[in-house]
Amino acid sequence: MRRFRRCLTSLTVALLCVHVGTSLAGEDGCKGRDYGHGSTVCVCDSSFCDTILPIQLPQVREALIVTSNKAGLRWSVSTGKFSQHGNEISPSEDVKIEISSNVQYQKIIGFGGAFTDASGLNILSLPEPMQEMLLRAYYSVNGLEYTLGRVPIGGTDFSTRPYTYDDLKDGETDMKLSHFALAEDDLKYKIPLIRRATNMSSTPIKLFGSAWGAPGWMKDNGQISGKGKLLKKMYMTWAEYHVRFIKSYGKYNISFWGLTTQNEPSDGLEESFNFNSVGWTPEDQARWIGQHLGPALHNNSLSHLKVMILDDNRIFLPKWADDIMSDSRAAAYVSGVAVHWYTDWFTPSLALDLTHEHHPELFLLYTEACTGQWPWQPLKVVLGSWVRAEEYAANIIENLEHWVSGWTDWNLALDVKGGPNWVKNFVDSPIIVNAPRGEFYKQPMYYALAHFTKFLPEGSQRVALRAIYSGESTASFSHTAFIRPDNATVLIFLNKGHNVAKVRIMDNAGEMVLSVDPHTIITLAWNTSVGR
Repeated sequence: MRRFRRCLTSLTVALLCVHVGTSLAGEDGCKGRDYGHGSTVCVCDSSFCDTILPIQLPQVREALIVTSNKAGLRWSVSTGKFSQHGNEISPSEDVKIEISSNVQYQKIIGFGGAFTDASGLNILSLPEPMQEMLLRAYYSVNGLEYTLGRVPIGGTDFSTRPYTYDDLKDGETDMKLSHFALAEDDLKYKIPLIRRATNMSSTPIKLFGSAWGAPGWMKDNGQISGKGKLLKKMYMTWAEYHVRFIKSYGKYNISFWGLTTQNEPSDGLEESFNFNSVGWTPEDQARWIGQHLGPALHNNSLSHLKVMILDDNRIFLPKWADDIMSDSRAAAYVSGVAVHWYTDWFTPSLALDLTHEHHPELFLLYTEACTGQWPWQPLKVVLGSWVRAEEYAANIIENLEHWVSGWTDWNLALDVKGGPNWVKNFVDSPIIVNAPRGEFYKQPMYYALAHFTKFLPEGSQRVALRAIYSGESTASFSHTAFIRPDNATVLIFLNKGHNVAKVRIMDNAGEMVLSVDPHTIITLAWNTSVGR
């Protein structure tokens, strides 16, 4: 939980039955730099920044193959040919993957990151042309093509100070929110960057708001931070506070797709918690949603907003969803379950399966993830860590395989310390800004994300995949498969092992055999109409 936290080398993927033609991250590729942490970052400065060009599928009976790995490849593009089933004799493979596109599961909503104050401050610390470079790296067709954006409602720990939109002197209250106003931080660090990102995106960005701390006068501890619950007499005021936020951003032509009902509601129930929070039990939150937030949204023509419950770790599932959805008034307003990744390493994915089984009408969306948050990780930012890239890829694959419809990273950009953060709860980020040097660095995590964001647009649907292993190698591999709206098949494969993996891929298009080097992420895409 959050209380604890806070380039080029030779081609390394040998393909059988494959013609290889390599281009790296656009025309010029990554300008790699090794900081001694196992792999490289890609450096962007005033003169250069690599790009990731839009996906273009190859000819009939061919697959587009994109590779990134620990050895230094970043978005290496090649093509591979399918052969007819059974026409080829090859050595025994480590894993055989059979894709059954007629068995289908959940659809993708999107991928994205959070417009925190820290992200805005870091991006704006760069010269304006480089600000544009960084935003394009996330939102343009030559970047990750993010389609989700999390927007904090007020301050977070990744602000330079604790604040809300209605902070008063001790003993004062403002039940009618007559003093409500967006903060200077919104006007400087969030709104301008959201608008710039929206303007460069080829598709609308689904923005969703999440509150951390309520004004101290609304809470039983009298403070924005620390252990404390919302006073019940403030339930309607807190609902109206959310409406005011949505309408205030609307004045800047920024519209929202959704709301989460509280960032990590468990935080505000902990004695040791030290930054912006509100504590909730699921029973209290159900009462607030059903009797106050839901009606307030309805009465202000905001019923279209997707209300997402939990916004906390999956250790609380399925019980949190069960408790809220058992309240019929609350259930009428809930569309999805928001999940954070911080306890995934010891909470089985069965929690997601059970949540979907109990509530198939709700989508599951991961709304926060970052690395470097644990106390046993003294180095919060690890420049060039491939281990962290694999952690991202493995987590996304696992969750997609268990009914999750999208994945949202935390801060878009942090400094070399992993901040700023007013409680020094520093962490890592896919892009790190080094303003004094006029540079920013694309971490391996950035390219791991690209293997999903570039290939899985909204509406892509997960399909059945059967993997047959030989030997004791199953822990080294992760994989998932989707059919896109354009009818292309996508297979994402991760080899975390120390050895080359021989992989046979089979579907209606035929079969392909490839050798995947150690510590490698590969995404393949091909036209599913082949062979039908």
